[in-house]
Order: sequence, then C-alpha cells, then structure tokens
Amino acid sequence: MKEEYKIKLVSKEVLSPTCAVLTFYCPEIAETAVPGQFVNLSCHFFLKRPFGIMCVDKNEKTFSVGVRQVGKGTEQILEAQEGDTFTVLGPLGNGFPFDDVKKLLLVGGGTGIFPIYFAAEYAREKNIPCHVVNGYRCKNDAFLYDRFSCVCGQFDVTTDAGDLGVHGNVMAYLSSVPDEELTDTTVMVVGPGIMMRKVSEWAKAKGLTCYVSLEQRMACGIGACLVCVCKIKAEQEGKEFVHKRCCKDGPVFLAEEVIW
Repeated sequence: MKEEYKIKLVSKEVLSPTCAVLTFYCPEIAETAVPGQFVNLSCHFFLKRPFGIMCVDKNEKTFSVGVRQVGKGTEQILEAQEGDTFTVLGPLGNGFPFDDVKKLLLVGGGTGIFPIYFAAEYAREKNIPCHVVNGYRCKNDAFLYDRFSCVCGQFDVTTDAGDLGVHGNVMAYLSSVPDEELTDTTVMVVGPGIMMRKVSEWAKAKGLTCYVSLEQRMACGIGACLVCVCKIKAEQEGKEFVHKRCCKDGPVFLAEEVIW
C-alpha cells in the first residue's frame, strides 16, 4: 500500500472561477511520481478525491494537480488557501510507458490536459519529440495554453466554439494529419471517455500504438473496493474480457485492449 502523507498547500493558481492549479509540498511524491499516475487528496467529506498529477518539481519538492469543480468535494478543495494542510495518498496507479518511444503524440481534453502536461514535460526531459493536441470548449477554457506552447515541439488546439485553433473536437485536427508525420509515433490520451475512444479508433486505423488513461469513479484508490473496475479484452486467457481495477491495474491501459 502506498504511504499517506500530510502535506501543505504552497501555492494556488486560479485559472477560472471553477478551476485552479494547486501545488503541494511533498518530497516523497515529487521524487517518485511519473506521468499518468494520480493522487487521492483529502477533503471535508468521507472519501478522498482522485487527481491526475500535473507536474512535479524535484528541486522544490512539490507536486501540482489541476482541480475543476464538479461537486461538493472539489468545491471545498478549491476553497483552500496557501498554508492549509491536507492528507494525500500517492503516487497511485501505473504511469505511461516511455521506454522505446521515438515520437509522441499527446492528446488531452477536459481535466485530462493536466496529466498530459506532465507527460509533455517528461518527454522534453527525455529528449523525445512531442506533439500535443488539446481540445477545449472555447478560448476562455484554454488552460495552460502558454505553458504547453513552451514545453513541447508542436502544440495545436481545437475548440468547440471555434474561437481558437481548429473548430471542432480533437478529431477535427487529427483527421487532417498526414500519414508521413505519424511514422514511429506513440499516442497517449487523457480526457473524456468518448474522446479517448475516438482517438484510440483513429490510432488503430493508422497502425499506431495508443495508450489511454481511464477516468473512472473511485473510492479507495488502492484496489480494495472494486468501484472502478473496467473491462479489458482477454482472448489470450480464453475469455472475452476480464475486469481490471482502474486505480491499481491502470489508470493507463493499452487502448486496443479496452472494451469501451
């Protein structure tokens, strides 16, 4: 079982009235976390809330998460001020595999842009060419836009409103990418389920290896409660599928193995 730590909020960057980046001092998580992993953060309610790790700073011994208000728990977390203390469990789950990756195409949507940012930073550290495509609702929702522009070799966006980048969802951009630009590319995706399914289908049609980070409802975060199970293909085991725990066996899975 991962350790539970008492942590302090050291900075809070408000992105909108319902979204902020929270940075916590925690040497243990800062040192060991990898892209794709998450933490379970305490609130005033019974269960901790899961958040994909957005970045770490090993020198400052901090990690950051992006929080969007979706209920009472996240609302209370967003009300926190610098100096407030929390308890956290993490880093949890399995991260994205970077071994033998030659080129990266990272695709983010919704709160998935936060863990995608961690992957982009990690790729830069590993000198892996990286192209990020993020889907936003509108220009005002384009969080981390400037930071993505600085951290990856190529950054493109789509917006539902059409007021920034390509008009439409991420598929509106991906469908226009020439095949020759995709040679030796590995795809990693975090975002709404429908977006990840569409991108994984596109990647399969292009013959690309694709990984997705599934976002399921979670309770314990350590694989004990089985709330977050998902269906994974299991032909090699002589079964149509098996149930995997998103928090413990994932959240990152090979896209072609997921039953959506």
